Amino acid sequence: MSKLTHLRQVIALCFFFNALQTRGVRLHPAVLEFAVHQTPYGGPSDNYYGLHATMDVYGHKLKPGQWSTAAIWIYPERYGDSRPHFYTQWTRDGHEATGCFNMDCPGFVRANGAAISPGDAIQPVSDVPHGYIQSITLRVLKDKKSGDWWVYYGFNSVPTGVGYFPKSLFTYLANKANQLAFGGAVVAHRAASTPPMGSGSFPNGGQGRAASFTNLGIIDEEGNSKPIMADFPTLVTNNKCHFITPINHAACLYGGPGGCVR
Repeated sequence: MSKLTHLRQVIALCFFFNALQTRGVRLHPAVLEFAVHQTPYGGPSDNYYGLHATMDVYGHKLKPGQWSTAAIWIYPERYGDSRPHFYTQWTRDGHEATGCFNMDCPGFVRANGAAISPGDAIQPVSDVPHGYIQSITLRVLKDKKSGDWWVYYGFNSVPTGVGYFPKSLFTYLANKANQLAFGGAVVAHRAASTPPMGSGSFPNGGQGRAASFTNLGIIDEEGNSKPIMADFPTLVTNNKCHFITPINHAACLYGGPGGCVR
């Protein structure tokens, strides 16, 4: 199994926060493909308190058994449509006995007056042929005073608070994250082809056609964001169907048309 499938304590939005890796995570019986950047695990600088990024929003008509995600999740079997949805996810034991998506179980606490709730559809989406790009900005950080992990969301705007994951949900992640990852992922039932990732175009199509992460920043213990200027290692399962570019000036491109079958 790849390192990314060994997540034990994780908050998943568009980013993956890893506080402990271990074997034994049970995955849905499906083909999982991803193209992500991730920080080295267990390195000397593995003290992370948040991540900030802006990403494009795309929609695709998917078949049953397929889903495509960045921070936005297109999952017909869960939501009953092929629209992109904002979602959250948490677990402290690799989904052996704890955790859920959105607010399906006690965990995520929605802020009063939040502009969006986990699970809500995102509209409108980007129209690549006509050059209309819609984007969301997400900011996830540990609040220094409370220790809770807050989620901020903005649609073509500055992000505002959506809610938080209480510190009490976690053990290792209650203190900090020691690995960060961001990118795209797609899933299909076995023997079915994988759906498009991102805009459905390979990154060599350039910004405006390929999906992008921009304004990438790591948040320190004081809540300050520092742009990610150095490149991180990549983890790509099948570069014939999708890949992710090196980080350049706090930005990268990712995605592909899909069509992989195992």
